[in-house]
Amino acid sequence: MTAHDPEKTSARPMPLPFVSAGPIFTPGRVLPEAGRKLYKLSNNESPLGIGALAARAVVDVSGSQHLYPDPDGMVLAEAICQVNDIDPGRVLVGPGSESIINWIVRGWAGIDDEVLYSEHGFQAYRIRAMSAGARPVAAPETNLYADVDSLLAAVTERTRLVFVANPNNPTGTFITPTELARLLAGLRPDIMLIVDEAYYEYVATDEYQSFLEIVDDQAENVMVLRTFSKFYGLAGLRVGWVYAPRFAIDALERIRGPYAVSGVALAAAEAAMRDQVHISAAREHNDHWLNWTQEHLRALGYETTDSVGNFVTLKIPGGVEAARVFDGKLRELGFVGRLADQNGLPDWLRLTIGSAEAMQALIPAIASLTE
Repeated sequence: MTAHDPEKTSARPMPLPFVSAGPIFTPGRVLPEAGRKLYKLSNNESPLGIGALAARAVVDVSGSQHLYPDPDGMVLAEAICQVNDIDPGRVLVGPGSESIINWIVRGWAGIDDEVLYSEHGFQAYRIRAMSAGARPVAAPETNLYADVDSLLAAVTERTRLVFVANPNNPTGTFITPTELARLLAGLRPDIMLIVDEAYYEYVATDEYQSFLEIVDDQAENVMVLRTFSKFYGLAGLRVGWVYAPRFAIDALERIRGPYAVSGVALAAAEAAMRDQVHISAAREHNDHWLNWTQEHLRALGYETTDSVGNFVTLKIPGGVEAARVFDGKLRELGFVGRLADQNGLPDWLRLTIGSAEAMQALIPAIASLTE
């Protein structure tokens, strides 16, 4: 027997090249600093925190965590269907909508297939496509709005998936149900359209409408994503769901496997959906402070997007380097934002709508940097 020759064989089992060379999701991280107060406005988290009913549900189930949770999350799925008046056979729950995005890409896009999305869409679409060996394709936007004609023009014979975040992160803009229907009508029937409605609950305009009913109309190539991380204040528990045709749910279940969502998360999400007091408070808070913050930023001379989410996004004059300097100075003043460089907008800064205290302190801080 000859000795192992490390020069002739690999010294370690290597991951697939499109995995090891792929991009990494960049979450908004905040390191605690002793003796210094920081307003974390980088992750679009709820400033109201977890609701009373959800918090009580967490306590109530805490003693049973030695048991496996509902393997399919069916109790939560049924509650989702009751609240939204949709078909329980078409709902699948998972540990956050970003994980479900990953499952969708794995299930429908192979090596060199194309995953299409709008130019400044959620970064997970690009990252998950690349980690599966697929090709991410960004269609140009018009004035920071997803453009249906641009998306349709970018479709090729390799296109398998089209993602549209509605409203979009990080711009906060949306497209109307009429335009979404036109996009769906223009796609081949073998292309899956995924409408990501992570910020649906925050939208306060009649021009917007969920695409859930399109799935109910028996469309075979549409999925709709939702999350409990934002509006419901459960980001730390990781719960999301997808509404899709039954054949697609069957495929996603095979990828998901059992026990994907913890028992604590399932109980908290079900309770959160029924907490009308917390829901009303979250909506009223965001309606007021989103408008208030955008108006004050514009009064200071900043260009902002027409965000309908729980964040504002503003352009920093002077280009990319000026935006980095501005972001650093704002952090020194105690406010942690999120540059949108991963979304192709390196000179734009996204700021979550935080507490009343945070917003009232933010405007003078930005004003001091504007002088």
